[in-house]
Amino acid sequence: MNHIEAIEKSLKEKLSYREIVRKIYLTYPTKALVDREELQYEIFNEISTHFCIPINHIQVCGSSKVGRSFHKDAQFTPKFSDLDIAIIDSSLFLKYAEIVFNETKGFMDLTKFTNKDVNNFDNYSNYIAKGIFRPDYMASCKERAEWHRFFHTLSLKHNDYFKSINAGIYLSQVFFEYKQTANISYYVKSKI
Repeated sequence: MNHIEAIEKSLKEKLSYREIVRKIYLTYPTKALVDREELQYEIFNEISTHFCIPINHIQVCGSSKVGRSFHKDAQFTPKFSDLDIAIIDSSLFLKYAEIVFNETKGFMDLTKFTNKDVNNFDNYSNYIAKGIFRPDYMASCKERAEWHRFFHTLSLKHNDYFKSINAGIYLSQVFFEYKQTANISYYVKSKI
């Protein structure tokens, strides 16, 4: 049974969206990496080693996880689709949140959130309130540049299969599950 069929079956069984997420996003294999388990290990291991986090704190979400982007209504396509990584680690979340707090002098200096005439503070705040750290909305600092450099290098290393590799940090599994339930909700609404 593929991931979409499993979602359909779970919906018919009237499972909660959160239970569907727990089943599909946290226990099913990553659709795009079936028969490419060595590639998955290599990518996960590089992330785990670089950020000094347990390898089992790394999950995949998005089209590469289930085989289809619900928001773009497009199938995962090797070389053209991204690999979206979710790092579920409270210590790493806190580390980066503290970096931003210190860089902005306790949010008294929001100028570091401005990037190409866009102020990312509102986006940053909205995601942080949901237990999600989005490095693309992070205040400008050397750690942000290092984050992007690491994932850019990782993307180039694996661009024969993924367009790019991106990651966000979740405070806990609860916040990860909540975020993914929005994808299930979007999938259900798109079928109506």
